Amino acid sequence: MIPFISRLSLMLAFSTATHLAHAQDLGCPNAVSLNGGTIEVEADASGDDTENIQCALNAATDGGYRDVFLTSPDYSIGAIAVTGFVGDLRGGGKVNTNVSIQDSSLSCDGAFGVALEFRLGTASVRNMTLSVDSPCGDGGSASVIAYYSNPQQCDKRTTFGNVDRVVINGAGTSGLDTVTGVLMEPAPGCSADNERILGTLKVNRSDMTELDFGVITSVAGGGQVDINYNTFDKVGLPLTIIDAAQSTTVLSNTFSFNDVPEYPPGTGLGTTAVFIASTSKSPNKNSTTLKSNRFNDAGASSAGYGILTGQQGSSIAHTMLVSANTFTGNSANTAGAGLAAIDTNDGLVSGNRFSGKAGAWVDLRSGSSASGYVGGNVSGWAIVANNFAASKATTDILLGARTSGVIVGKNQDLPIVADQTGNNDVLQSSSVSWTPAWGNARGFNSADARSRFQQQLSTLMDIRRRR
Repeated sequence: MIPFISRLSLMLAFSTATHLAHAQDLGCPNAVSLNGGTIEVEADASGDDTENIQCALNAATDGGYRDVFLTSPDYSIGAIAVTGFVGDLRGGGKVNTNVSIQDSSLSCDGAFGVALEFRLGTASVRNMTLSVDSPCGDGGSASVIAYYSNPQQCDKRTTFGNVDRVVINGAGTSGLDTVTGVLMEPAPGCSADNERILGTLKVNRSDMTELDFGVITSVAGGGQVDINYNTFDKVGLPLTIIDAAQSTTVLSNTFSFNDVPEYPPGTGLGTTAVFIASTSKSPNKNSTTLKSNRFNDAGASSAGYGILTGQQGSSIAHTMLVSANTFTGNSANTAGAGLAAIDTNDGLVSGNRFSGKAGAWVDLRSGSSASGYVGGNVSGWAIVANNFAASKATTDILLGARTSGVIVGKNQDLPIVADQTGNNDVLQSSSVSWTPAWGNARGFNSADARSRFQQQLSTLMDIRRRR
């Protein structure tokens, strides 16, 4: 009979040998090891962890492992891309794991650089801080995290992305490059209607600061996109939805907007929290719900927008619900809006609280076809059960060009309503319900939301062309 101590020694030796064998089977450097069902990655002494994390993700994909864990406090990476990964890339927490994107480490010459690129699969990035300054180093465009379809097979296009409890810190306008936090859209080169990306994206309990763009999505097929419980601060454009046919829920986020004055005039960046745009390339329907968010206007310009949405090129059915949000204005914003919707029908604005200064809290209008907008009639909106008691806006509700049948309900603390067409159902207002031109008793001075929309769309299209 083998003594107990000897048997224990044999068991430990067998376990150690098995662990080493599994680590070797991964085909990765020594910093990558297998611990049960988890692939662990230690920081490399060289200061560059790109190869190790890339190998760990490849090994996880090939071997069916669903957990890649960064065990050290600090990492430094360049470009990492994986196809078909199903699982988590995780750290030990926002304050415990920091991953720095190396300056000039991404290839952005005539392309769009990506630090963490996930094609297809179901990939989560969790519990870490990602820091970025000038990843292209040449004035190019890049994203920290990107969820793509397969660029080699564009018809393979279903991707499930999740960003959970992640901090993404940029360098703001002092960085050399245009940097996006999280991107989900078709892979570069996939542009046909039947190549639009499918799937879902969830960005949850994360913080984004000092970036040019926070989250950009362009999902088709009614895919669910959830942007929940996040904080955006000093981001040129925190949330962008472009040419999408997705079901978007934007819930309980805090948006600081109109808070970056350093962007060049004419870009529109630094002024708006949520930008929703459709062009001639857009699918024919979209759906957006914005609920229980906080929109805080910092007053960096005289025309900031909490939510700005519009349509150019072709008319789409965009259903909007703006409910239970808190909009806090700024005395410096004399011509912007809380919500400005251009050429958009069928919306409900309900249960929101508006306080402080703005040009208008709700601005509905038609665009000009000569400027590329759809330019049709705007109807189907209901503005009901909101709280305007603390509003100091020049005009609380502006019903502009070619609006008709818009309902402004009673018991909203007597908002000032400017109905430019006289074709709307204004049930209660503290001023005359029809004004033939801009303005009312308080002298409304509108910076045209249509101009701001075009500025931001042009800036966004310029960035996307680099893909």
